[in-house]
Amino acid sequence: MTLRIPPNHRPEDRPEDTPRSSPGIVPPGRQDNDQGRGASHPADGWDFVTPGLPDAAFEDAPGFSPTPMELRVMLLAHLRPRPDSLVWDVGGGTGALALEIARLLPSGAVHTLERDPEAIELLERNRRRFGIANLHIHAGRAPDDLPSLPPDPDRVLLEVGRPLVDVLRAVWAALRPLGRLVISTSSLEGLVDASDTLSQLGARDVQVVQATVHRMQRRGSQAKLAAAEPLFLIAAER
Repeated sequence: MTLRIPPNHRPEDRPEDTPRSSPGIVPPGRQDNDQGRGASHPADGWDFVTPGLPDAAFEDAPGFSPTPMELRVMLLAHLRPRPDSLVWDVGGGTGALALEIARLLPSGAVHTLERDPEAIELLERNRRRFGIANLHIHAGRAPDDLPSLPPDPDRVLLEVGRPLVDVLRAVWAALRPLGRLVISTSSLEGLVDASDTLSQLGARDVQVVQATVHRMQRRGSQAKLAAAEPLFLIAAER
């Protein structure tokens, strides 16, 4: 929602339900003066405590697009971070999910590991766009560069393709006891690899969900539901 304040509007006249900026977040496109100049942006004034930033709030690039909002909310619900959690995000992509997590952790931190230089650049742009100080970006490849992340995470988000098994075993060994791991994959092979490996590792409270998002699109006088790519979500507790 974009808020436009008339030039003669005084702070004391502000309605009580007007959105205010969240601590640690600088909404993109913030207006710099009383004349209302500045670029409008989907995240302007976004100070809601629930996750689910609009997809359009994030920068993207050819070959990179943010995880759809509905899927981000589901992944976060299964991750169950605490206010002071230390979170590993292995395979950061655009950073949409890492940013969603970081903005919910007033005393925690998110460390994301990404190997693609273009994705790292995109991650950094999105981090600066939101002014998030507790998101830390590391260049590297899993599992070899996992030791560059702070030890003993209590939450791990794994967003990598195949081969998955070696990475999964490495992050599981690093995960703190009673910590939670959430894996997202779009392939059946990844689902089988993750499920079999977690079973071998003795994981507890294993949950497997297939999530598909359909959004209505209008073309002329017709309305249709368009499906995003299905995603398998595997959650477990150590």
